[in-house]
Amino acid sequence: MWKGEKKMLISLVKKEFLIVKKYVGIMLIVSFLIPPIMLWRMPEAAGAMGFTLTVIFSIFMLTQYVSLKEYQYPKTTTLLCALPYPRKMIVLSKYCFCLIIYAVCCLVFGIDTIIFPKLGTFDIRMAAIAFLVITIPLSFYFPALYKLGYEKTKFVFVIIIMASPVLFAFLFKPENAVRFSFLDSISTATIAILSVIISLVTFSISAILSIRFFEKSDLT
Repeated sequence: MWKGEKKMLISLVKKEFLIVKKYVGIMLIVSFLIPPIMLWRMPEAAGAMGFTLTVIFSIFMLTQYVSLKEYQYPKTTTLLCALPYPRKMIVLSKYCFCLIIYAVCCLVFGIDTIIFPKLGTFDIRMAAIAFLVITIPLSFYFPALYKLGYEKTKFVFVIIIMASPVLFAFLFKPENAVRFSFLDSISTATIAILSVIISLVTFSISAILSIRFFEKSDLT
């Protein structure tokens, strides 16, 4: 990537954060509170479940708000495309935006584990698996957003936000038959590497599709 493109990408990512600046503080508080609340409600799975839900809520809430604002003010995107901002950079900024939010969630959860030791340790395996869990729905969401538009994809956001707590509560119930003990037989490094590779490949394919859809879209 050329130096000029990097500057464009950084500027576009800053634009995403400027759009959500009123809600960043709220999401930081929510991200901090989810794990201890899960510790109170489901102590046996508070760490993994709390962190994963934090990532899902933070990324989708902020991403959806950006999409909503862009839908309400379509001329902004048209203006960006009229300026020397390639459509590819506009799309990639969305993916980078999500990666930065994920990194912040990791930092916040790390602080949580220090304040609430019962959450357990925050290791690379948990981070990699949560990264995989969030990249899969995002890899479908972004291409659908650029192909179908905000109106048709906003329901995907609602489904993910509503279904995630129920699904994780079901999976982590002690009496439930679903178990992840087989992961204990696999080395942490193997799980982390495989999760990251699958995530990056999926994210890359998703970005390519999103760029193609956006480049073909009519903004007039």
